[in-house]
Amino acid sequence: MDILQYISTPKNTLEGNALITTIKLTKGRLTGGSLFFPSGPAGKLHFIARIGVHQIIPFNTGQNLRLDDCVVPLSLGFDLIEPPFELDCETWNDSTLYDHVLTLILNIEPMIDEEHDIKSLINKFWFYGGK
Repeated sequence: MDILQYISTPKNTLEGNALITTIKLTKGRLTGGSLFFPSGPAGKLHFIARIGVHQIIPFNTGQNLRLDDCVVPLSLGFDLIEPPFELDCETWNDSTLYDHVLTLILNIEPMIDEEHDIKSLINKFWFYGGK
């Protein structure tokens, strides 16, 4: 399944006060995805992602992605077998003039068992107004 997250980071968002966007996942294998930086941020918009305390995007701690007009393919390969099934994305924006956005797409192969059947997965990710 593919999970998409659009993240808008306001101008003057400093690294020490980074915007945290938590993405709900499910039990399974996080296989990859892509990260899209549109034209505009020119190194001002920064991105890292963590599972718990471990930075996984980019994998080398102390580094961050800060690109412009670029699609970054992600090769991950992490098994998510114990809750919480979440990815914390941190963004900060050095620009003093503009808010900046990026789009993250994650590919996950769910582990289907008694607690994770397709109906419960759909209900977890898709709010349809209770109908």
